Amino acid sequence: MIIGLLMLSAWGYAQVDIRKNATYFSKGLECKYREDVQGAIKNFEEALKFMPDDAASMFELSEQYVLAGRVEDAFNSIAKAVELDPENKWYQMRLARFYRNFEQYDDFIRVYEALTAQYPGDVDMLSELIDVYLISGQYNQALEKLNLLEKEIGANPAISEQRMEIYKRQGKTKEVMAELKQMIAQEPENTRYYHMLAKVYMENNNEAEAIKLYEQIKAIDPSDPYINVSLLEYYEKNGENQKAFEELLAAINNKKLDFNTKANIYEYWFGRKTQTDQLDQQAKMCGDAFVENYPDKKIGYAILGTYYMSHVSEENVTKALELFNKSLSLDSTDFYSWQSLVAGEAMLRDYESTYQHAKKALTFYPMQPVFYYYAGSSAALTDRREEAVAFFEKGRRFTTDKGQIADFDQFLGDLYHELGDDEKAFDAYERVLRFDPDNVLILNNYAYF
Repeated sequence: MIIGLLMLSAWGYAQVDIRKNATYFSKGLECKYREDVQGAIKNFEEALKFMPDDAASMFELSEQYVLAGRVEDAFNSIAKAVELDPENKWYQMRLARFYRNFEQYDDFIRVYEALTAQYPGDVDMLSELIDVYLISGQYNQALEKLNLLEKEIGANPAISEQRMEIYKRQGKTKEVMAELKQMIAQEPENTRYYHMLAKVYMENNNEAEAIKLYEQIKAIDPSDPYINVSLLEYYEKNGENQKAFEELLAAINNKKLDFNTKANIYEYWFGRKTQTDQLDQQAKMCGDAFVENYPDKKIGYAILGTYYMSHVSEENVTKALELFNKSLSLDSTDFYSWQSLVAGEAMLRDYESTYQHAKKALTFYPMQPVFYYYAGSSAALTDRREEAVAFFEKGRRFTTDKGQIADFDQFLGDLYHELGDDEKAFDAYERVLRFDPDNVLILNNYAYF
């Protein structure tokens, strides 16, 4: 039986008709499941015309409005649904999520405090409330709820870690240490917590306690993937650089430690130190270790190539070129290996190889002046003068460094003269002299030509 009653609502004048309301609501759900957002909105709105206080349609509409980008309408819809049915937890949860997204944390907390009191066993609700307390910087309340969560689900490493992080934010070092000790007691075989506690000791200048923990880690798991990294930091902080390097080398050889961490600590170690013969030897040892452990990675070959290039002899440079070629076979786009390769070939006066490799490097780096320079100079030295001119003219346009431009122009002056175009040759010489008016070689050539 249709109830004939007129009601005024946010949706306009309408006659309450339960059957029509149900029909449009059902159609709205069908559209929702077909992901027809506009169709769903139209049907849920129609459902409300025949029952203006239908909180279920408002709830569904709030979701569809969000999908359509109508956020304000979505919020108003769910707020009205909660007003009509304040005991429905799903309505309240959706409203609270709007509060969270709008950063209205006090409103979220008000709703979720009531919900968690009503549903004390719902750990998901409690976890969401803890998150918002943390986001809003209400650490004491977050700790209180974490303790409640622990009572519900029992001791849990995730809870302990979250509690420890709160203590850190509050600057409560003693509480951090106590929490970590408790975590170690709960999981004595988990070396991660020993590392964390040792780091806290190190940060608070208690190296004696830190080294005890590192020794415990080695006793529990001699191949622990991070023990070498931790000891490297410890020994370096205490000025024991040789021991620190030994731990670096051990870290590279540690099968359990991931490659990226090894590459990062290598960069950390060598990126902060002044070049010395000892550092050179350390780099070679690391390069050998990388090649042995990662023959399919370019890093070891590049390290060793650099080592041999820095100890110049024909034999060493030849060895370096083999290593850079190997690096490029693993990564044909490696800029450093290309640059080192053509420089080494030029040092050995292998100008044909320099020419070919510089041209190939330009296919990967067409805007790098260094490869135009090597391509041009090697072309000139292998009787490819016109090609050399083209390389130099193009290369000088890709640099703003006046010294580099002068180097290009010096070659261009000589080449244009050899090709019989003295006007262009003299223009090039003039450009060099504007930058370096005392360049004896240019002054001599210019005057002679």
